[in-house]
Amino acid sequence: MYTINSDKTLAEAIRNLEAQSALELEILKKHTEYTLHELNPVNIVKEKFQEGISNLGETVSSTGFKNGLLKTGIGLASGFLTRKLMLGPKAGIFKKLFATAVQAAVSGFVINKLPDEEEERRF
Repeated sequence: MYTINSDKTLAEAIRNLEAQSALELEILKKHTEYTLHELNPVNIVKEKFQEGISNLGETVSSTGFKNGLLKTGIGLASGFLTRKLMLGPKAGIFKKLFATAVQAAVSGFVINKLPDEEEERRF
C-alpha cells in the first residue's frame, strides 16, 4: 500500500477499498449461490443417480457381470427344474417344503460348481 499525504489520495484509497469490497462481496454471493445449489439434497440425489446410471452401462457390458448372470440363471433354472420334477400334481405341505429345500440346495450346488471366469482362463 502507498502512503496517504492528502485528502485526494485518501479519497482515492477509500474508493479503491470500496470497489474491492464490492467485488469481494459479489464473489462471496456467487460462491454462496453455488454452494447452496451443490448442497441441495435434490441435486445431490440427482447427481448420484446419474452417476449410477452411467456406471450401470459399464457394469452390464462387462464380461464378469455377464458370466455371473449366466451362472446364476443356470443355477436357478436347475433348482427350479429339480423342484418341478420332485413335485407331483398332488403334493402335500411337507413334500413342498422338502422340494423347496432341495431346490435351494441344487441351485447353490450348481452355482458353486460352474467355473468362474478366472478358472476358465487357466484351462
